[in-house]
Amino acid sequence: MLRKIILGASLIMAMTLSAQSQCKKGDCPHHSWMESNVWNNGWNVAAHSSINAKEFHEQYEKNREVWDAMFAYLAKIDLDTLSLGRIDIVPGRCYIKMSEYVPRESEKVNIEQHHNWIDLQYTLRGNEKMGYAKDVTVKHEYNPKKDVAHFNSDNVTYYKAGPEAFYLFFPTDYHQPSVIDGEPVTSRKLVCKIEYIH
Repeated sequence: MLRKIILGASLIMAMTLSAQSQCKKGDCPHHSWMESNVWNNGWNVAAHSSINAKEFHEQYEKNREVWDAMFAYLAKIDLDTLSLGRIDIVPGRCYIKMSEYVPRESEKVNIEQHHNWIDLQYTLRGNEKMGYAKDVTVKHEYNPKKDVAHFNSDNVTYYKAGPEAFYLFFPTDYHQPSVIDGEPVTSRKLVCKIEYIH
């Protein structure tokens, strides 16, 4: 009897924790925090609604100095005229990279996942979409030097990428960025790499 009570209590606790980690927009303190823009340090671009608000909130609180430095830098520069290439914001902990390219069809774009870095991806111009994949299988094993693993999936949800919002991809996110969405035109995209605090 005691064993059944303990098992029942454990199950309820697990379900509660799961529900807390997957709180829904509107009744979630993490979503409220994300939508409040208290984190943006003057960079007035919205966080896309697909972002894991709980991860964002927790990572920001664990590493506020780095996030604040990144957002403050983005707020003061002109992203339209920023040179292509890499700029270190906090050496070894955060850098940005501006690139221009023509997006490709989904079959030609890897689904990826990182262990040690968070991706902030922001498309200023272009016809592209971002994908979140589920039910993945390994395509290329994790490469620690490049901090990336590649996957296959037939279950990808896509969202339009544009100047109105940025995306954040955490180590829990299997993502497929830079997929063509319409006519092939040149995209201009900012990628910020932020250290992930385990």
